[in-house]
Amino acid sequence: MTVSTAAASDLLYREAWCLDNKRWDEWLALYTVDAVYWAPAMDGDEGWTDDPDNDVSLMYVDKAGLEARIFRIEGHDSCATDPLPHTAHLVTNVLVHGEEDGLIRVSATWIVHSYARMRGGSVRGGLYEYGLRETSGGLRIAAKKVFIHDDQIVGPIDIYNV
Repeated sequence: MTVSTAAASDLLYREAWCLDNKRWDEWLALYTVDAVYWAPAMDGDEGWTDDPDNDVSLMYVDKAGLEARIFRIEGHDSCATDPLPHTAHLVTNVLVHGEEDGLIRVSATWIVHSYARMRGGSVRGGLYEYGLRETSGGLRIAAKKVFIHDDQIVGPIDIYNV
């Protein structure tokens, strides 16, 4: 299956828009039922952990885990996310790398500016790797890997600010 860069970009831009506008249900709908969301930890100067079951990860959740995060955000059950910051996700350099193991491999570069009155502003950046799948509802995210290019994490890390 061939997916155009424009189609992949549209999905990634829509995901960023949903996060910036706190459209949680629309954001979750962009993920497949069997989706995996992973943010590996930095391992030394040039790499990241590569085994989420045995190495440290900043986040490693399935779709149910993403739904649980949204439940806590909406319920104000997390002091790290209350109040939620304003965010601006910038997604660029979207590249389609072909298909592997039934998934369309896509990468992108990202920067997120986050501002909360109580904590001030922060900027993070890094790389995204996606595994996309064509479904009856359109192109969806089956896997997302977030590489955060900060060796010292300051402040909370969650789905809305990476």
